[in-house]
Amino acid sequence: MAESTVSPFRVVIVGAGPVGLFLAHALSRAGIDYVILEQHDAVVRHQGAGTLVYPQTIRLLDQLGLWEKAGDYLADMLYQSDLLVHNGREIKTSSLWEVIGKNHAYPMAAFSRMQLVALLYENLPEIDKETRIKTNVTVIDVESYDDRVKVFLRDGSAVDGSIVVGVDGVHSKTRQIMQRIAQSPPDTRPMLSTYRGLYGQLSSNAGLRPGTLYQSRAAGIVSQMMIGQNSGHFIVLRPVPNTAERRRYSEEERDDLAQELSEIMVAPGVPFKNIWQLTLKKTAVIVDQEEGYCDKWYDGRVAIASDAAHKLTSVTGWGLNMGIHSVTVLANELHSLLQSEPRPSTAAIDQAFMRYQQLRSRETNGLYDVGRAMIRTVTWETWSAWFFDRIINPWIGIDMIVDRFGKFIKRGQILSFVPFKDRLVQVPWENQPPSF
Repeated sequence: MAESTVSPFRVVIVGAGPVGLFLAHALSRAGIDYVILEQHDAVVRHQGAGTLVYPQTIRLLDQLGLWEKAGDYLADMLYQSDLLVHNGREIKTSSLWEVIGKNHAYPMAAFSRMQLVALLYENLPEIDKETRIKTNVTVIDVESYDDRVKVFLRDGSAVDGSIVVGVDGVHSKTRQIMQRIAQSPPDTRPMLSTYRGLYGQLSSNAGLRPGTLYQSRAAGIVSQMMIGQNSGHFIVLRPVPNTAERRRYSEEERDDLAQELSEIMVAPGVPFKNIWQLTLKKTAVIVDQEEGYCDKWYDGRVAIASDAAHKLTSVTGWGLNMGIHSVTVLANELHSLLQSEPRPSTAAIDQAFMRYQQLRSRETNGLYDVGRAMIRTVTWETWSAWFFDRIINPWIGIDMIVDRFGKFIKRGQILSFVPFKDRLVQVPWENQPPSF
């Protein structure tokens, strides 16, 4: 870790998920003080579906010295298998993820959310874990002043800082407070539940090919399974009427849905009921998945990132990666600002936040649109979607898909203040790290 510097500047991070913890690592390396406020009573807990971590994000973990420690937490994805829900017939199979991994020197990796949180949390400095992370606290309000912020908690206490960064999810309290203070008009693409999913973790690989991402589809339904050496993750998604209402589901509703899905095919020759028998029930839940894009990600001394700012369904696997690269840019902006202005004015902070959103919007806007189109294609929302996915897609060669992914991956962000020697790649990175 870089030597910390004494600084009056303090970042209040709301949310101790993977993106919030990554930001904590970045700020620690920059010598910037921070505190994390987490509403749950523990940081590492059995919650969250499997998630795909793309090569450009693995590169950031490597820059922080975490990649070599991640071996026990992940499964490398190598193959893609596309099939039909009703009969399990494969319509396309390839070594897509293996080729992408070779091109970019890092694999496409599958983590459970809990495992990724554990990797990030357990490798923070002990003093940070003891003094800079507050659990079982709920943010209820924020007051901004000329030179600081005060974050009020439900227990009656308050936390002082220089800025607030909300990475507190799609139902972000930070976003609500920020928009109320700014008196912002309603977002043009508000956060709405559009799909309902059942997800869980498997106690084995179910006899399926390790390193394979299985994706099964039909009209109004898509399932995905990521299979590792000794475990796996699944999710089944179906469209629902769009709503802003937040709903929670009981175990009885979960089990009823699993029974309803029992005969759909999630891998060649494998009905969902076989997978459900191997599911660790403490990990299995129904969730509504939202889509939405916040028009403005900051106001004054408050900013938001990741799902608080833009949300896609899990079909693309982009959400976590987009969030980590956004807070990478934010950390770079803060580090640069504090080099020239250790006690920055609200106007200077506002400019840094503006640059952060402008830089990230160039990518996230496009990914949001593509992500929305992708899930509607694989669930055959329209006749043209069915025609493309069922008739054209099986004939699209792996080279074209690898090229499209490569254009997205090579634009990955890098921490501008952490010296790092890149690995040899076949597709050069657009953003280079500082040298030793």
